[in-house]
Amino acid sequence: MHRTSVALCALSMMCLVSTAFAQEGGWEKQADVALNLSQSTFSSNWAGGDRGSINWVLNADLKAQRTFDRVNWSNALQLAYGQTSQQKLAADGGKNWSRPDKTTDLIQLESTARYDLKKWVEPYVSLRIDSQFRDESDPLGRFLFNPLKLSETAGIARVLDKSDTSEWIARAGFGFRQNITKSFTDLTGDQSERNSSHDGGFELQSTATYPVWEGAVMYTGKFRLFWPVFYDKSDALTDFDTAAVAADPEHETVADFWKNPDLDWQNTFSAQITKYLTVNLYLQFVYDKFDQATNVDPGLPLDVLTRKVLAGIRKAGQFKQTLALGVTYRLF
Repeated sequence: MHRTSVALCALSMMCLVSTAFAQEGGWEKQADVALNLSQSTFSSNWAGGDRGSINWVLNADLKAQRTFDRVNWSNALQLAYGQTSQQKLAADGGKNWSRPDKTTDLIQLESTARYDLKKWVEPYVSLRIDSQFRDESDPLGRFLFNPLKLSETAGIARVLDKSDTSEWIARAGFGFRQNITKSFTDLTGDQSERNSSHDGGFELQSTATYPVWEGAVMYTGKFRLFWPVFYDKSDALTDFDTAAVAADPEHETVADFWKNPDLDWQNTFSAQITKYLTVNLYLQFVYDKFDQATNVDPGLPLDVLTRKVLAGIRKAGQFKQTLALGVTYRLF
């Protein structure tokens, strides 16, 4: 997909969601903004070697859905960004504050339409955009809104449970993904290029919202499994293996890594202490053996290409946990 088409697609989707939030009547809307902040500081002669730190995370969770005759159109936008800065010992024995490091970064937008057949299942179509504000994965430099990942999926869905306080929806379908990535093409960070890749496969997804512990805590879970069946850069990955083995016979071949399923399981437990004060526990497990957004351009020098391919491989699952106390404000 040409990057101009991708940009227009993303812009159109954001305009649709913005229209949904702006319109009155018929829409079920929810918009929560939360700020989590912690801070500590110590004098330069503080015993024990403790160091101060400043941590902040800003979250925005917006949802809007409406039923038009027999079509349910739901939209969800999640934004999150956070940084931390820590005191470090200076040469004169004092303490200086380090440059802030990114700790949280998320842009996720999904729009889904389900058609009610009055049957056991409902057909659906979905468009999803994933990105981040600042890509700091490469020590050579940073990129804004990189990578950009788009997914288009169609299939069948079923509402397993629905009430005023809970909801559980599962779906299965087939989808296509486009990955647009900007990356460095040398080992110094002086040159970069934008590349794209495409794949497709089967998707399983489940979203659930339930009150737990007698309603004191609200649980929100999102489970997504994507099993790719084709990848347009598979030949380039095979060519890389051939060149890498020729240079190093001990090289482990990676040409089939893209065939492994991608899994993303997010769990949030939220407790409302007061009207504005909340406690949130976030748990996420990700398994993505090979990131299809990786630049595998065969025209790159072998040492540069090897560095990129190895950076895109995660043989083990990845786990993230955050526990935060902060202020949450519901816009509507």
